[in-house]
Amino acid sequence: MSGKARDDRPVVLKFGGTSVRDAAAMRRVVSIVAAQHGRRPVVITSACAGVTDALLDCARLSGENRLDEALAIVSGLRERHHTALEETGGDTAAQAGLAAMLDEIERLVHGVLLLGELTPRTTDLFASYGERLSSIVLAAAFCAAGWRAALADSRCFIITDGCHTEARPLMSEIDRRAPAMLAPLLRDHDVVVAQGFIGSTTEGVTTTIGRGGSDHAAALIGAAIGAREIQIWTDVSGILTADPRAIPSAREVPEVTFTEARELAFFGAKVIHPDTIVPAVERNIPVIIKNSMRPDHAGTRILPDGSPVTPGIHSITIKKGMTVLRLLPRDVRDGLAAVEGALGLFAEHEAPIFSAQIVESRAVVAIPSAAFQDILLAALEARCRVEVEHGMAILCMTGAALRRTPEALARPLLALEGLPLAFVTAGSSEHILLVGLSEGHAAAALAAVHRELFAQEE
Repeated sequence: MSGKARDDRPVVLKFGGTSVRDAAAMRRVVSIVAAQHGRRPVVITSACAGVTDALLDCARLSGENRLDEALAIVSGLRERHHTALEETGGDTAAQAGLAAMLDEIERLVHGVLLLGELTPRTTDLFASYGERLSSIVLAAAFCAAGWRAALADSRCFIITDGCHTEARPLMSEIDRRAPAMLAPLLRDHDVVVAQGFIGSTTEGVTTTIGRGGSDHAAALIGAAIGAREIQIWTDVSGILTADPRAIPSAREVPEVTFTEARELAFFGAKVIHPDTIVPAVERNIPVIIKNSMRPDHAGTRILPDGSPVTPGIHSITIKKGMTVLRLLPRDVRDGLAAVEGALGLFAEHEAPIFSAQIVESRAVVAIPSAAFQDILLAALEARCRVEVEHGMAILCMTGAALRRTPEALARPLLALEGLPLAFVTAGSSEHILLVGLSEGHAAAALAAVHRELFAQEE
């Protein structure tokens, strides 16, 4: 037999709240998914933009016995979702399903008022309606466009513990239930629509898996059904070389590794929280970040560590609001022992260390200014001499194979010529170079390094 074997693994596509905010956005989702027709797409939807916050406000107002205000929110949600459904061409069955679900929310409001208590379990139930409402409208949009669309309830296969509002998924249960439910639907339909963010306990009690839960749900489902890839559709075109608000010429980074994405997120990049996609990474499933407003853009592929990616620096970010402390022995005879003892005090005082260097008998440590307290300073000064610099920032450069490409480290440092630097940290991993400097120089430093590294691409 010749030719390439057909890849029948499904594709998972997750759409964020701005990507499904209204009927026009949902029709755009249908057109995006059309490119995946025949690839067994599973679409994971968030709540329409702003709806989860509205539902949580509704829950709070119910708990405060403010009935009219709570019901006003339900009325607004009713109008918004019925309008979207009508504009997408939803049929009578979808209209009935939507109306019934909104009636459930009204009954839930009255139930909370009757009990006089809002519990975390009930809060989860309120919050769950956002994704459940949007999925009805989105499935109807697919049907109106001529697709054979199935609507799946993620609570049947995203199984979690009972820690309400921050439930932990139980992967063994998800591995068992997701394929059993989704495989028949994929066999008999063109697309399956399910919800992010929500799940249930083994007893069937509704839970939510925290903010960012829709990305997490997509990774969980993709991992469980052995997806060929997971696409996260949002309002940005993947990971960029820098924040476009600071560097308008910033461009998309085609590929990064998982650890590189984690480093970027730790130092302030907001595209995706890497922990949410761990299930996919653990099973070597690529995750692609794409822009639903610019579907023609390639976006960024997040690949498992060890995957071949272009060496060098890929992205730059700035972490402001830092304090830099220099720890020195009071007496040269104290050597490193005094400084080493002082380093343990940061954890004791819950001051996270973002960067640390130890050379001979000295250390340079960068922590968030919010974590710098007089009590920490007093504890440090009891052990060693301390010099403090406030108003500092960290210029964070992430990439691949940085220890094996020293020229990648040299170029940004040359670009910073003339700027006073508090520290330079390199070699702690293959993925990161950190430079400490004052917040007043941060913007100029970012622009200079970006120009040096990426000007030839602009």
